[in-house]
Amino acid sequence: MSTIASPREPSLRRTPNSSARPSIDSYRSTITSPINTQNPTQPPPPPPPQQQQQSSSSSSTPQPGAKRSNRAALREYYNLRATAAARPPRIELPDSEVDPSDLDAPDFDADEYVNRVVAESSLEELLKLYTRVLGEVRALDAEKKALVYDNYSKLITATETIRKMRADMDPLNPMASTLDPAIAHIYTQASSIREALRESIPPPDSEEGRQREAERRRARTRELAVELTGTPARLRALVAEGKTDRAREQWEMPRRLLVAWRDKGVGGNEVQECIDEGDAALAGDGQGSVASARTSGDEGR
Repeated sequence: MSTIASPREPSLRRTPNSSARPSIDSYRSTITSPINTQNPTQPPPPPPPQQQQQSSSSSSTPQPGAKRSNRAALREYYNLRATAAARPPRIELPDSEVDPSDLDAPDFDADEYVNRVVAESSLEELLKLYTRVLGEVRALDAEKKALVYDNYSKLITATETIRKMRADMDPLNPMASTLDPAIAHIYTQASSIREALRESIPPPDSEEGRQREAERRRARTRELAVELTGTPARLRALVAEGKTDRAREQWEMPRRLLVAWRDKGVGGNEVQECIDEGDAALAGDGQGSVASARTSGDEGR
């Protein structure tokens, strides 16, 4: 009985001298040996270098989901779309972790797809396809739930914003009610002022309106005549400063207006005298030329 209960020595297989590669069975037997269970303080031996290399390569390999998300992010950043004419149109989901496939095509036929896959694929490929489709369905379901949650949170935020706006507007309601009488008073005053102006100003087509327009024109003509009578003095000042060209430019338009008045018989002799003074100022003859111009003008008349 003692021989049955006592632990047995593990049967270790040694590597032949001609082979430099350690045996994997030695590592397995060391882990499952009862000797290690009796001495828990002793650390297990390190795994073989080949297994370390495999574990490091598997840890450094990125996950398929991370690859898909990175590809989707790159497609969204560079605005890339599938442009192949032979491929059927697919639904682009730049924000989704699931890549678009033939299942997303508008003209997708489920029976034809299943028959084709079953006929062309092996059992291992069918299991891989099932696992991939199941993972994509779960990912899409998670995205749908996230979208619903996002929209629900936006709805809650909008509702809270509306509630705050209403709460802020409540204190302003008494102030708005006090502004209503003031606005009504301003409107009444504006209406009374408009009616008073209509009564004081006659319509343009009435006799009083025509008389008012004629008086306004005569007043404007008098103001213009006073301004024109001072033109010769300004011309003499410009000629004295040596600005003859500028004096000629300033005298051109007033002289035309004075000649038009003279031809219509408006202003009498004062219009001709103003013309003669302006011409004499540009000629630089002084008062003598002005007097001679006036005399010649009288003789011409």
